[in-house]
Order: sequence, then C-alpha cells, then structure tokens
Amino acid sequence: MALMIRKEGIESYGLYMQFSDTLHTIGGYQEYNFDDICLMLGHTKKLIKAKLLRVLNDYGLFDFYADENGVEFIGLETLKEDIEALNKKKINGAKGGRKRAENYKNKKEVIEASQGRKEPKWTLPSDWDTLNKISQLSLIDRFKESKFRGSSFIDFLQSNLKEELK
Repeated sequence: MALMIRKEGIESYGLYMQFSDTLHTIGGYQEYNFDDICLMLGHTKKLIKAKLLRVLNDYGLFDFYADENGVEFIGLETLKEDIEALNKKKINGAKGGRKRAENYKNKKEVIEASQGRKEPKWTLPSDWDTLNKISQLSLIDRFKESKFRGSSFIDFLQSNLKEELK
C-alpha cells in the first residue's frame, strides 16, 4: 500500500478505497472486466483509468480467481471473510435476541401465574389461643359485623376454632 502511494500518489489510495468500498457493498468479489469497473466507479478519463489499472493489477492488493466456467473475478478475500463474519454475528445475534425475548416472556408468565394464585397469609389474633370457643365465635361475629375483614379471613378464623371439650 505504501509503495503504491509513493509511486502513484495519494490519488491511487482514493481509487483503492473507492473500489474496496464498492466490493464491500456487493459482497467481496466482482467479475473482472476493467471497462465495467471503470464505468461503475465513474472514471472515464484515460489517465485515471490507467492509474486504476495499475492499482488493481500491479501492487497485489486484490485477489483474483477464476470460477469453473473460466470467468475471472477480482476482490478482497479478507473483505469477503469480514462480510461473512458480520453476517454470521448478525444471524447469531438475532437468534440470541429471540431466545432472550422468549425467556423473558416465559418468566413473566410464570410470575404472573404465581401471583394470580397467591393466597393471602393470615395470622391469628394475639389472644386467640387463650380464648374459649364461645369467645372465639363472638370475635368472629364482631369481624362479620364490622366488615373490616374479608370473608377469607373469617373462613380462616373458623378453620382455627378450638374443639369442644367433652
């Protein structure tokens, strides 16, 4: 690269970057037809075209290969590998994002389900054990009249009544 810039000038670096950017846009490789490349990059002047030809061929900055039909391609192997790696990261990132979203949704559903079935925890009044059954029943009646507590609390108290002594 430094040799090219010394021999051809900074304009050669601009030509290199312009073509590299174009290759990046189209996926790393392109059929090697010099006239089409010049047209695609918008270079029509003979001096610029000659410099571009030297940048493409003389400094070993680009990779060339021919497919099974004998068509020659020019590109940047490292650029192609970078594009493939970025695409792989993008696909894997999307998979991870979908999995996180699914896990979050499942966790939220479990929490909502457990909160929906949650029974209230009641505690007996502090003197409940010292009261006889009649006193406990009268306390339950007072709670029913005051409507301060819900029916589930009253059911809880009734389930904890003392047994009759025989």
